[in-house]
Amino acid sequence: MSDTTVTLQHADREDAPAQRRPWYRRRWLRVLSWLGTAGVVAYAAVRLFGLESGFLLVTTVAFVPYFVIAALVGTGIQAAVRHWLAAGVTAAMAVALAIVLVPRAVSDDQPAASGAELTVMSVNLYVGNANFDYIMELVEEHQPDLLSVQELTPGSPDAFTERGLDELMPYSILEPDGLAVGTGLYSRYPLERIDTVGRDAIFYQIAAEVDLPEGTDIRFMAAHPAAPASAERIPLWEEDYEQLPRPDGGLPWVLAGDFNATLDHQNMRELLDSGYTDAAEATGEGLDTTWQPTGGYLNGLIKIPAVTLDHVIAEEGIEVLDWEVLEKAGSDHAPVVARLRLP
Repeated sequence: MSDTTVTLQHADREDAPAQRRPWYRRRWLRVLSWLGTAGVVAYAAVRLFGLESGFLLVTTVAFVPYFVIAALVGTGIQAAVRHWLAAGVTAAMAVALAIVLVPRAVSDDQPAASGAELTVMSVNLYVGNANFDYIMELVEEHQPDLLSVQELTPGSPDAFTERGLDELMPYSILEPDGLAVGTGLYSRYPLERIDTVGRDAIFYQIAAEVDLPEGTDIRFMAAHPAAPASAERIPLWEEDYEQLPRPDGGLPWVLAGDFNATLDHQNMRELLDSGYTDAAEATGEGLDTTWQPTGGYLNGLIKIPAVTLDHVIAEEGIEVLDWEVLEKAGSDHAPVVARLRLP
């Protein structure tokens, strides 16, 4: 090859345009991809290690099932643009979060209880705006032995009395109040109020010993811890959870109501770890949602995703026979009902 030929080839290379990176290898796209992965890792760490603190983390940790779906979609997008390492990390975090959700969809082995059956129902009146006729239909259909009522306004007891609730459930302890503060406990059996439990942070919470006709008596609580609806309310929410009753070797506890927490909140998990069973999780229905705001954004086109805030939890040793989330009517919370068998 002559010197002239080499010179011409070198000149051709200098004149040729520089080879551009493929679009999927653009630096800005990779930075964006890794930022997304970092967000997934941070969220997973908050949930897996119980690090939620402050308004933002406490509220967003409620949406783990939706976050898993979003992370899997993100993994697919990263794989499509050949960001393999980022896709692998995102997928690993999605799988780790999915693993904590699986037990909620699988029924647990139940203790072999041999005592009386007990049906427990919880309803949230949405500041007295719920459909009372519909609630009475549910009571007549499911025949609860104990009924936990949240957001009991001053006019709500009369509305129930007019519809015959007092005849079906003649025993009650009621603390009606304005806004969402009031709470009520209705029962088919005599009640003796436990004075050590009352209104704590914001909402009334009523506890009583239930005198059952046969077998073991129980302690029951119409629960309604404070809602973590603002940064100022987070300490009240945490305080309420610290004061919820724990099993102590006495009569078994059953708690029912709007707990303002999902099974992904650390304080709810600590409560269960103290010796309780969540009825929904025990029956494999733990992913059924119970609450979604009635409003939304853009004239209701965009809504906050539904989550599970309403629970019936029973002290270990009580068998959970059935759990059901019922249709909503006039409330942002769905009524829930659980059938239990006592030891």
